Amino acid sequence: MPDLKKCLASATMALALAGGAMAADAFPTAPVKVIVPYGAGGTGDVVARIVGEKAGAELGQAVVIDNRSGGNGIIGAQAAAKSKADGYTLMLMATGHVILPSLQQVPYDWTRDFAPVFGITTTPLVFAVRSKSDIRTVADLVATAKATPSGLNYASGGAGSVSHLASARLVRELKINGTHVPFRGFGPAVQALLGDQVHFICATVADVVELTKSGDFRLLGVTAEKRHPLLPDVPTMQEQGFSDFHAASWNAYLAPAGTPPQAIDRLNAALAKATADAGVQERLGKLGVSVMAKNRGELETFLKDEAARWRKVIQDNAIKVEN
Repeated sequence: MPDLKKCLASATMALALAGGAMAADAFPTAPVKVIVPYGAGGTGDVVARIVGEKAGAELGQAVVIDNRSGGNGIIGAQAAAKSKADGYTLMLMATGHVILPSLQQVPYDWTRDFAPVFGITTTPLVFAVRSKSDIRTVADLVATAKATPSGLNYASGGAGSVSHLASARLVRELKINGTHVPFRGFGPAVQALLGDQVHFICATVADVVELTKSGDFRLLGVTAEKRHPLLPDVPTMQEQGFSDFHAASWNAYLAPAGTPPQAIDRLNAALAKATADAGVQERLGKLGVSVMAKNRGELETFLKDEAARWRKVIQDNAIKVEN
């Protein structure tokens, strides 16, 4: 006759495993919150809402956007890092989150406090001047700089932003004098350019798509491997002699460290299916944004590579920002 205690133990274990499997299969049973560390209406926020709508349908639960702006994305990241690691909170990470730790102290460690979930979207950068400017190409930019004793001024939406670092890298590679003029957001930077207070700006394609229709801007080059479909007449930096000048503003989903792998897998699958949807890709494409589908392992490698690449730009250009 079988040992009764062993039979009961085996039955209990089987029930526990079955219960765990059912719990994993049932996830999620409530809405999933995405903390967007920026204000409503920005590119990242719009992307999160477009993808979240479709991902929510895949999950069978609403994906709720929670805007936590401030501190160049630090406030939202800190809130996400402190959230319960149960799969019901995600953060929309941006390029700045891997840049800032090389510039200042931040109250989180993205390599320790978060787990990668899914790489989502990317949009390249463009260098722009006023349409009334005599600068029509990158070569003209060099000529103007050499003819201007004080050098060129360039604006960005914030010190330490990806647009700031890309411009600093361009100035260094062109071997010209350039002075960075930071603003609080892209809007004021645009006004500075239109007001002839600066010579050029660097911005994302998503930022300039609508602005170029006004005729007030001239785009000199895009930092992508090939021309952007919304800007077919704008040459790449590679076409203009910069073989490795690739830069982009991107977004990715992270979860608080310790989030159950089963929950991350479920979220990854839903986000992957959402971004593979033709309708979602079309809506993102109109913004100048394309899907960057990366699984957990690919995203982890990508984030480390991006952090190292921008750290080098910061070191090469001796860039510092005030806390």
